Amino acid sequence: MARDIDYAATAVQRAIVDRFERTDDLQQLVVTANENTITVCDGERSAAGTRDNLLAALRKATSYDELWQLLQAAV
Repeated sequence: MARDIDYAATAVQRAIVDRFERTDDLQQLVVTANENTITVCDGERSAAGTRDNLLAALRKATSYDELWQLLQAAV
Protein backbone atom coordinates (compact mmCIF):
# COMPACT_ATOMS: atom_id res chain seq x y z
CA MET A 1 0.00 0.00 0.00
CA ALA A 2 1.44 3.35 -1.04
CA ARG A 3 1.85 6.07 1.54
CA ASP A 4 1.20 9.77 0.98
CA ILE A 5 4.96 10.40 0.97
CA ASP A 6 5.32 7.88 -1.88
CA TYR A 7 2.82 9.85 -3.97
CA ALA A 8 4.62 13.07 -3.05
CA ALA A 9 7.97 11.63 -4.19
CA THR A 10 6.43 10.58 -7.48
CA ALA A 11 4.99 14.07 -7.95
CA VAL A 12 8.40 15.67 -7.28
CA GLN A 13 10.14 13.37 -9.75
CA ARG A 14 7.50 13.98 -12.41
CA ALA A 15 7.77 17.75 -11.92
CA ILE A 16 11.57 17.71 -12.28
CA VAL A 17 11.41 15.51 -15.37
CA ASP A 18 8.65 17.58 -16.96
CA ARG A 19 10.64 20.76 -16.41
CA PHE A 20 14.14 19.68 -17.42
CA GLU A 21 14.01 16.52 -19.54
CA ARG A 22 14.39 18.45 -22.80
CA THR A 23 17.51 20.32 -21.69
CA ASP A 24 19.31 18.01 -19.26
CA ASP A 25 20.33 14.38 -18.91
CA LEU A 26 18.19 12.98 -16.11
CA GLN A 27 19.27 9.33 -16.47
CA GLN A 28 20.74 9.27 -12.95
CA LEU A 29 17.87 11.11 -11.25
CA VAL A 30 16.50 9.09 -8.35
CA VAL A 31 13.75 10.38 -6.06
CA THR A 32 13.09 8.36 -2.90
CA ALA A 33 10.39 8.65 -0.28
CA ASN A 34 11.67 8.50 3.30
CA GLU A 35 9.51 8.60 6.42
CA ASN A 36 8.78 12.34 6.38
CA THR A 37 11.02 13.73 3.65
CA ILE A 38 11.96 13.05 0.06
CA THR A 39 15.53 12.50 -1.11
CA VAL A 40 16.56 13.64 -4.59
CA CYS A 41 19.82 12.24 -6.01
CA ASP A 42 21.61 12.68 -9.31
CA GLY A 43 25.07 11.16 -9.43
CA GLU A 44 27.15 12.77 -6.68
CA ARG A 45 24.46 15.34 -5.85
CA SER A 46 21.91 14.68 -3.14
CA ALA A 47 19.36 16.73 -1.22
CA ALA A 48 16.37 16.02 0.98
CA GLY A 49 13.32 18.00 1.96
CA THR A 50 9.58 18.09 2.09
CA ARG A 51 7.50 17.98 -1.06
CA ASP A 52 6.59 21.64 -0.61
CA ASN A 53 10.22 22.73 -0.16
CA LEU A 54 11.44 20.71 -3.13
CA LEU A 55 8.68 22.01 -5.40
CA ALA A 56 9.30 25.59 -4.22
CA ALA A 57 12.97 25.26 -5.22
CA LEU A 58 11.89 23.81 -8.56
CA ARG A 59 9.59 26.78 -9.21
CA LYS A 60 12.44 29.23 -8.49
CA ALA A 61 15.03 27.44 -10.61
CA THR A 62 15.61 28.57 -14.17
CA SER A 63 17.96 25.65 -14.92
CA TYR A 64 18.74 22.18 -13.59
CA ASP A 65 22.05 23.40 -12.17
CA GLU A 66 20.29 26.25 -10.40
CA LEU A 67 17.81 23.75 -8.94
CA TRP A 68 20.73 21.89 -7.37
CA GLN A 69 22.20 25.13 -6.05
CA LEU A 70 18.88 25.97 -4.41
CA LEU A 71 18.52 22.47 -2.99
CA GLN A 72 22.06 22.51 -1.58
CA ALA A 73 21.53 25.96 -0.04
CA ALA A 74 18.41 24.70 1.73
CA VAL A 75 20.27 21.83 3.44
